[in-house]
Amino acid sequence: MRIALFSECYMPVTNGVVTSVSTLRRTLRERGHTVFVFAPGAPQPDDDDDIYRLPALPFPRHPYHFARPFPRIPVDFGSLDVEIVHCQHPFTVGRLGAETARKHNLPMVYTVHSLYDNMMASSKSPVMRRMGQPAARGVMRRFCARADIVIVPSQHTYDALRTDRVVARLVVVPSGVEPLPVHCDGRARIRQQLGLTDTMPLLLYVGRLGPEKRVDLLLHAVASLKTRLLPDAAADFRLAIVGDGQCRADLELLAAELDVMDRVYFVGAQPHEAVGDWYAAGDIFTLSSPAETQGLALIEAMNAGLPCIAVAMGGPREVVLHEQTGLLVPLDAESFADAIAALLRDPQKRRKFAERGRVRARDYTPAMMTDGVLAVYREALNLVPLTASA
Repeated sequence: MRIALFSECYMPVTNGVVTSVSTLRRTLRERGHTVFVFAPGAPQPDDDDDIYRLPALPFPRHPYHFARPFPRIPVDFGSLDVEIVHCQHPFTVGRLGAETARKHNLPMVYTVHSLYDNMMASSKSPVMRRMGQPAARGVMRRFCARADIVIVPSQHTYDALRTDRVVARLVVVPSGVEPLPVHCDGRARIRQQLGLTDTMPLLLYVGRLGPEKRVDLLLHAVASLKTRLLPDAAADFRLAIVGDGQCRADLELLAAELDVMDRVYFVGAQPHEAVGDWYAAGDIFTLSSPAETQGLALIEAMNAGLPCIAVAMGGPREVVLHEQTGLLVPLDAESFADAIAALLRDPQKRRKFAERGRVRARDYTPAMMTDGVLAVYREALNLVPLTASA
């Protein structure tokens, strides 16, 4: 099969969407399929001949770029003999993919990686919160209606789209996550870099620092924990925040105001090949985002043997098994502090969650994702009549 993936971001950007798309591309190619990528950004040294870069503009205070308005495909698309178009976003590049599919009479599949109305709900701007949410829902409804099949990564996403009156054929296919490589000295090296002893527990957050991620709750939880009586082995805990984004400066200021800078490390964005060592260095993984459609970082953490604490909203409710692989808590700082304290006090429970988490992560393999996506492709191909290109 010859497949064209259209995405608003791609490597070297590191985020959940890029991880999912690059993993899908790799596994499809391993099965003998040809996969083209159309994405904005400058050509990279490791790009192959099937990656086509579109002209881009910088995205203010954000790690990736906009595609320029009205982009053009930089190749004779018809000569590629593409059989199916798979869009990853409903914006500029996604619309280009949809228009290309229509022009060449090809089936178009869309994967919903994000619920943009939920992201708008966390905006600092009252105008964006008020007007952005209905606008985002409208964008989703219109773009989903253009797709032959819409892939969603969780039942939560499926239900949210139905609630927002999306009319489309929806199929649940969770994104697959493979265990990240860990260097033999990864845990010891990272902890030494942070100045941690073997007995000092390390809480971990890995992800983008955007407003919808609610990392501020973790800082407030750390401030609460500093005032609590914890066992000697747990009282010297630290939190490492691995990632970057437009909220970093605000979060650093908040950490200073809460007087927790001595407990929190703002690590910044890390190369994808190094993130596995950060998971290895951690003892408890925390995710306070209420806007996750699935929560790929939770699966990465479980693959690495970390117990997880996540907000009981969205995709994480399906990934984390409460009191089996971790804890699900309400969206407030004191609840996070209570859950963290409970695991800090109970190393045996942490080990039990870690063991079960490794097993749970096997439900989210790249092979299973690829099986599901290929089944969607085959169904979509059967829906579109084979006629001459328009």
